[in-house]
Amino acid sequence: MAKTSDNIRPCNIGQSEAHNRRTPQYLAHINKDKIYLRTDLMDGNEAWVSPRIEGISLREYYRYIGEMVKAKTGRAMQTKDRTRVNPKTGKTVTVRGSTPIKEGVIVCKADTTMEQLQRYGELCHERWGITPLQIFIHRDEGHYETPGDATSWKPNYHAHIVWDWMNHDTGKSCKLSPQDMSEMQTLLAEALDMERGTSKELTGREHLERTDYIIAKQKQEAEKAQASKKQAEMEHQRIEKEMKELEQFGRILDDELADKKRQLEAADKENRESIKFGLANLLGKGKYAAIEKENEELRSENEQIKRSFPEVLKQEVSKRTEKLSAEKRKAEAERQTLAQERDEAIRLLNEQKANEQQHINREVHEATGRQKAITEELQWKSALLNALADLLYRTVEVFRRAVAAIIDFASSQYKSVFSPSEAADIKEIMRLYGGEDPEQQKSVGKWLVSYAENRKQLDPIELTHTYNEVNDIAEGTYDWAIKGNEKRIQR
Repeated sequence: MAKTSDNIRPCNIGQSEAHNRRTPQYLAHINKDKIYLRTDLMDGNEAWVSPRIEGISLREYYRYIGEMVKAKTGRAMQTKDRTRVNPKTGKTVTVRGSTPIKEGVIVCKADTTMEQLQRYGELCHERWGITPLQIFIHRDEGHYETPGDATSWKPNYHAHIVWDWMNHDTGKSCKLSPQDMSEMQTLLAEALDMERGTSKELTGREHLERTDYIIAKQKQEAEKAQASKKQAEMEHQRIEKEMKELEQFGRILDDELADKKRQLEAADKENRESIKFGLANLLGKGKYAAIEKENEELRSENEQIKRSFPEVLKQEVSKRTEKLSAEKRKAEAERQTLAQERDEAIRLLNEQKANEQQHINREVHEATGRQKAITEELQWKSALLNALADLLYRTVEVFRRAVAAIIDFASSQYKSVFSPSEAADIKEIMRLYGGEDPEQQKSVGKWLVSYAENRKQLDPIELTHTYNEVNDIAEGTYDWAIKGNEKRIQR
């Protein structure tokens, strides 16, 4: 069974959403040397956003938390580490700054579902009060075991959960002990139907970040290739050394044979001189006999040399020399093949990078053009709708009451529902301009809320709640209250 883990750290609110949502700007500037991300697999990614943060960014939500902390505690939220001296012991201790938003990276499987991750978030919320804000499943990241070889792709299936780590009743951060964090790992394994990862207290190892993991994998593969190259070089050096030793041994043999040949030639010359003068032939002794004796000794010594270096030894030396030469040629051919494969891999990698960059640039350009056109159209429509709303606000009493009800609801700290009369006014405007279609009524409701926000700056968090409540009116949730109110008016 595959193992899972959840590595939780303070969230980088400036970069988290760009990475998790795969924005065109992020894709255009990521470092392809440190992270592999395949755009052709992005369709397999999934995303979930909590209703409490829908429509607003993490930066905006962070500011909201800061305002909430100040309202609950009367002090600004401390985000930086600070030191404090214990008056009793005199020791200086470090008080960690608050990290209201954290992000966990979860190891998962290819078939891990969003429902499983949501269940994990619900269990953590029930147990410790931390609240999941965003969940993203990424199936487009991984690495190539062999650069340039598409068949060597190894996916890195994982998910990101962005957490609200604050208690909104007290304005203080949730405190989780090491035991609590360990229990989270167990809950995760049960929710995802995976095996729990081994604790770092047992392994003695820290969790690697996504990019660190890829870099470590590439380093390992490079070290393996370097070791193979070093072994080949050592084998080549060994062959070179043996070749040199054989060459030196052959030179020694040649020198000894040449020396003996020179001695024989000198003896023959001296013998010829002796015969010339006829001294040895006349006497049968003397210098010729001595020369003959010496010649016989030289011939005997020559035979001894031949016996010392038989033909078999010469053949063995020739065989070893030929074998070493063949091994040298083979090693050189393998070296050339490896160099060609390396050059081809580099060419394919550069080609892939160029194609991906062109694809990304084209998508960014197209997206920018579409965004500009949509923005211009929305600006034109927004101006027209605002002008119509201004006219209705001045001339139609029920429209004015509906807008006032929305402003009052969004501005109140204690109001959680619309009154029947307020809901009736909003519903009347929805029916007047959207007919009986709930979806058209929702569009009119969104227009009302947007105009209300335009007349008075509203809190983004409460504004999201207001949108949801106005949608409930369109969907008929308030119909019973509206009918009851109409009956009371008739009586």
